[in-house]
Amino acid sequence: MLKSVSIIIPTYNGYNYINETIESCLKQTYKNLEIIVIDDGSTDGTRDLLLAYEGKIKLIFNNKNLGIVKNINQSINNITSDFFMFLGHDDVLPINHIELMVCEFEANTVGVHCNSMLINGLGEEKGFSRNDSIQQLKTANCLFELSLDNFISSCGMLQKTSVFKSLGGWDESYLHYGEWLYYIKALEVGDIKYTTKTYAYYRRHDNNITNTFKDKNVVSKLNNYKKSCRKLAHANNDNSLFEHIKYRINLFKLTIKRIIP
Repeated sequence: MLKSVSIIIPTYNGYNYINETIESCLKQTYKNLEIIVIDDGSTDGTRDLLLAYEGKIKLIFNNKNLGIVKNINQSINNITSDFFMFLGHDDVLPINHIELMVCEFEANTVGVHCNSMLINGLGEEKGFSRNDSIQQLKTANCLFELSLDNFISSCGMLQKTSVFKSLGGWDESYLHYGEWLYYIKALEVGDIKYTTKTYAYYRRHDNNITNTFKDKNVVSKLNNYKKSCRKLAHANNDNSLFEHIKYRINLFKLTIKRIIP
């Protein structure tokens, strides 16, 4: 029997791109699949567009904006599928992406990540976001590498639902960020793998959430989150002397980077 998969698409004012995102999910070759879209209080006509998919996908309309972390937690806690993927409302999947990702799971695998092809607002390809060889090396020493930075792209990543639920999902004390800290905790349960058999399409445009990171308050909260992630990963890892030194050097470089504009 095919394992079940849920694709969860949180959206807020995603009118320009969400149609393409949903269609790429509906066209998947993998059949034991449900698609869930959570509209987080859109004001740009997204809700009316989504109603055209009623009966084909599951639609959730929030009365108020809850933020990405609460949307992810609530949606995953209410699914029964074996695996889940959360997808940006402007990202796109190749037609056989889910099928290939499911095949990568082994007994001890908690998640499988992949590369992303960058596309612009017009859907034009701009190259891969990562180097496959480097990603494979980092994944082989995953916990240590996560003590330096979050090298895992969530776009197109497939994860085990039972692990997410058992760990309590994303930490809701952080409003906009959750995946990095979650990966560190998930590694206590099993392994994260990297595959080169498929990749997702990650769209970069003027409305990406990363464009808000210039705000000083947002940057401060983000830096606190990153600090917590690095500290936990380092504490959980059985570091060699070389790794401990590299970790400290990385922290020093990051500190200098913040001090000097």
